[in-house]
Amino acid sequence: MLELNFSLTLLIAVLGPVIAIGYLQPILLVVLDSLCVEPLPGKVGAHFWVRSAYVLAIAGTLVLALTFGDIRGSILDAVHRALWLTAAGCFVSIAVISSRVWAPVQQRLARQAKPMASLGPVATAAASR
Repeated sequence: MLELNFSLTLLIAVLGPVIAIGYLQPILLVVLDSLCVEPLPGKVGAHFWVRSAYVLAIAGTLVLALTFGDIRGSILDAVHRALWLTAAGCFVSIAVISSRVWAPVQQRLARQAKPMASLGPVATAAASR
C-alpha cells in the first residue's frame, strides 16, 4: 500500500507540471523568442528557457511531494495531498516564470510608449490617427 501511494504521489507530481508547461509551451515559445534575440538568436534561447521551466516546475513539485506527501494514509488521502501539492507547485512555478517573462515585456512596452508621450498631447493624438 505504501508503495502504491508513493508511486501515485510521484506520478502526479511529475505529470502535473508537464501538462501545465506543455499547455503554455506554444505561446511561451513565441514570447520568449521575441525576447531572446541578442545573446542567443533564433529559437535556441526560447527553447532553453522552456526546458528550464520544465525542470524547475517538476523539481519543485517533486520536492513538495517528497517533503509533505501523505503516503501512510489511504490511497484517496495520498492522491488528494499529491494533487494539492502539485497544484501549489505548478501555481508557484508558473507565477514565477510569468513574472520573470512579463518584466522585459513591460519594459519593452514602456520604451515604445515613451516616444509618443514625449511628443505632447496634440502630436500624440495626431500620430495615433
